[in-house]
Amino acid sequence: MSMTDEKIWYAAEHDNVASGFKLAMRRLAATVTIVSTADDEGYHGLAATAVTSVSAEPPSILACINRSASPSDVLIQRGRFAVNILHADNAGLVPIFSGKIKGPERFNHGVWDHLDGVPVLTDAQAVIVCTLAQTLIFGTHTVVIGTVDAVRIREDIDPLIYQDGYFGKVVRQG
Repeated sequence: MSMTDEKIWYAAEHDNVASGFKLAMRRLAATVTIVSTADDEGYHGLAATAVTSVSAEPPSILACINRSASPSDVLIQRGRFAVNILHADNAGLVPIFSGKIKGPERFNHGVWDHLDGVPVLTDAQAVIVCTLAQTLIFGTHTVVIGTVDAVRIREDIDPLIYQDGYFGKVVRQG
């Protein structure tokens, strides 16, 4: 298919850029994470794919959290969170942390421990524990930036990838 055969949307020509944007983002493969935190009432967490590193110096990471998500306020008030980078083995947790189950009951699934007072998934691909450094509200989300306090790594590398509504795996070449 040539570029002239493909459907191309331009902001000036399309009534609903948001629809085109959502379709474009479904084509962006991302590692699936569970962002977790805790307060006096228990553990809180949500599945997220809008997570990335910010800087190596200081080590920092950002996550985009929907402000309507129940853990959003707790994460900001607590000021501590973990980004649990999911291993392919953890795919069953995604629907649970995407809303199938609400509240702390989500943590009845998977094996959870705590690191520096934050819930961490023991068999995650990697866990990055952070202190909240900065927030930015944009649209429906809060961008949280955390400085890294601790890291836990799983030796075998097989991250859970999400694209266009499906889970996938990395194919190693070479």
